[in-house]
Amino acid sequence: MSTVFRITPSWRGYDSLKKLVVFGDSYSYVGYHSQAPIPTSSNPIGVPYPGTPVTNPGQPNWLGHLITFYAHGLSNILVYDYAVRGDTVPGVAKQVSEQFLPSVGKRPPWATWYPWDTLFVTWIGTDDCRLLYTDERSEITPIIASLFATQEQLYLAGARNFLLVDVPPIHRSPVGPTDGSDYSVRFRMWNEELSAAIGVFTASHADCTVMLFSAWDLFNRVLDDPVAFGFKAEDVRVMGGSIWFNHIHPTSGMHGVIAREISRFLMIQEPYSS
Repeated sequence: MSTVFRITPSWRGYDSLKKLVVFGDSYSYVGYHSQAPIPTSSNPIGVPYPGTPVTNPGQPNWLGHLITFYAHGLSNILVYDYAVRGDTVPGVAKQVSEQFLPSVGKRPPWATWYPWDTLFVTWIGTDDCRLLYTDERSEITPIIASLFATQEQLYLAGARNFLLVDVPPIHRSPVGPTDGSDYSVRFRMWNEELSAAIGVFTASHADCTVMLFSAWDLFNRVLDDPVAFGFKAEDVRVMGGSIWFNHIHPTSGMHGVIAREISRFLMIQEPYSS
């Protein structure tokens, strides 16, 4: 379930955000990197919209949907999306240390940002889980620890608003087993460890606003009742259908649902009041 771990003075409400800094894998990839053109009000993702997301050709992923159809009161929001196709947690560490910190992380004149107008989003773990050798928690724990070492780097650079996203139920995607075997354990365990680590991070960073958006919960709701979300009932595990673009990646339509639900989640988080 999506959870707010803490709201602090850094959170002035969804409508007050001016910058999104995003790290992750193909679910968030748009093709931007630190050598790409600078995001501007006319080109908010720094590459020609909608970028090169891993979804239906020429259509946006959740970030593209978020800053267009679900921007609501946001004005001139700029997105620095360092996500890389196929990346795992070590890849996110490189996104932070090699792409963000040497450039936007220094708050240059062309990319000024402040703790209260910037949201740092990290959505990673799908490929980490798929690459596990076993379903042992001992494999996941050090990976999650490494992920939060990168969040600490962001904190030291000035980040104070954090949104993390857990992994969806990949066992229910077209790549999931159909023989009845249980492929869900590793994804469930990842999300449990992620939530616990967010709790620890929140407890030790009293000045941070920290939130978890649950892709696990959203995808399960969609797959349990696709018609209610505007999808075809028969497409629950179909590649190239209305829900799944391919074996593991959502369609742009599903990305639209993700964007809508993230925006709703953020909108209901009232600005901090003492």
